Parts: sequence; structure tokens; C-alpha cells
Amino acid sequence: MGIEFYSSVAGINAFFRKMDVTANNVANINTDNYKRRVAHISQDKNGLPETKITIDKTPGVENPRKPGEPEGPPREMSNVNYADEVVNMIEAKTGVKANVRALQFARETFDSLLDIFV
Repeated sequence: MGIEFYSSVAGINAFFRKMDVTANNVANINTDNYKRRVAHISQDKNGLPETKITIDKTPGVENPRKPGEPEGPPREMSNVNYADEVVNMIEAKTGVKANVRALQFARETFDSLLDIFV
């Protein structure tokens, strides 16, 4: 099994991590003061994908207090935009599919080589 197997599996893991971050953002879309996480996929020093997660510090919209609520510091809604998260989920899904297909192709190629030499 060569580098093509390892790099495809690493790519699948990176995009699954992006999916996890996106799902977490959607789950917290109505949580006051929640700051959205952003998954950045890049190459490490060996050329393999790695995922770095950062916090988007953009402020959310101020959440007005309801009548009768006690006074306190201003509340802020989350800064998660559902449309952006849908785009991120589609991107992650496509990345997983592409890496699964690359893994399947590598396996088929490996099986063909075995048939030739065995």
C-alpha cells in the first residue's frame, strides 16, 4: 500500500473534520455569544492535508432583552450564517467523495498489478 492510500485517507479525515466543525456551528446557531469555528484545510510539510480550526471573532447581532428580563451586559447572538455553513457542508461532502473515489481507484490499480504479477 503506497502513499496514494495514505493521502486519500488523510484527505477523508480532513474533510470529515471540516464536516464536524460545520455541524457544530449549525447546532449552536441559536446559542447566544457563540463564535463560529472555521476549518482551514492546507498541506503539511509532507504534502498531506491537515485541518486547522480557528474561531471567527466577528461580532454577532445584538440580541435585545425581552420585557421583564433582568438587566445585565448586552447579549449577542451567534455569528453563524446558515447559508455559509451549507456551502461548507457541500464542500466537505464533495471533498470526502473525491478522496473516496481516489482511494477506490488506487485499490483497483493495486489489484490490477497483483493480477499481472501473481
